[in-house]
Amino acid sequence: MKEKKRSIPHTVLSYAAWLVFAGCLIRFLAVYHSLEAEIGIHFGGDGKFDITDKKIYGFYPFVFSLVTLGLCALFCFLAGKAKIGKRMNEKGERLLRTAVILYCDIFQLGIVFFFSGVWSDCVIRQRALNTRIGVIILFVLMGLFLVMVIFMIAVRVKCRVKEK
Repeated sequence: MKEKKRSIPHTVLSYAAWLVFAGCLIRFLAVYHSLEAEIGIHFGGDGKFDITDKKIYGFYPFVFSLVTLGLCALFCFLAGKAKIGKRMNEKGERLLRTAVILYCDIFQLGIVFFFSGVWSDCVIRQRALNTRIGVIILFVLMGLFLVMVIFMIAVRVKCRVKEK
């Protein structure tokens, strides 16, 4: 029963990422015919377009998001099946597995939000990208990764101390 409660955040975050992806893709498809034949598709470090090409390349952020969604789904599946440690009890292993899966879900939501949401919106509107959004998302994901690593180390240490 407790395992189902832990899978609720995983399910919510996964569906949220897929909904953001699908909603933004539908929006892009709806305006695709009204885009010019050649559009800005990639941003430089200053947030301004540095590459312009055919509008079909406007699907780039969605391809990147789709690859991220697929890889994260595969990683979550593997994390759910992997044996984490020989000396770790079942509860510690479940905590670590849950932390890894939740981080992966947050990571995929952040990447999909940035590429399918923010990036594609800038391509649709042909406006410069606010690079602060990307930096903020990057720092949040890095901070959460650091928290996850500290949590994993703490669980390992706690399990070893209990063992002795």
